Amino acid sequence: MLRDCRIVIIAVVVIACTGSIRVPLARLSSTPISLSLYGGIGQPERVVVRDSATWHTVWASIWSGTTPTPATPNVDFTKEMVIVAALGSRSTGGYSIVVDSAMATSAGLLVWVGTSSPGARCVTTQAFTAPVDVARIQRIDEPVGFVDVPKIVQC
Repeated sequence: MLRDCRIVIIAVVVIACTGSIRVPLARLSSTPISLSLYGGIGQPERVVVRDSATWHTVWASIWSGTTPTPATPNVDFTKEMVIVAALGSRSTGGYSIVVDSAMATSAGLLVWVGTSSPGARCVTTQAFTAPVDVARIQRIDEPVGFVDVPKIVQC
């Protein structure tokens, strides 16, 4: 918890000291939950996709094990890029991940990713899950950093 607070504080200080501009993003899921709770990405990952070939590969890995695989959304990579956040495999339900927001700074782009996990008293689905979320964002050819904001949902 203390480590997470330090990360958020450092991110706020960096933004305050360097100046920043909020960058609008469009999540591929219209609801404030993960795009897929049963994604095929087994390890925690944060990926920036700036080309079509990588996008097709990442999309296929998100939906591996799902038949039929949903069509890969079209992205104009001359104007946009895609942010993918995967929580990795979990042994129960109750977990989620959301690409929340982004800020352009003089050092590049900071993307906030919210994660949630069930509290000790929560009743959860007894199924393996691997939450993944995806967002489109204006293409920025600068370094991209991620700020994870975890929370535990108390039931």
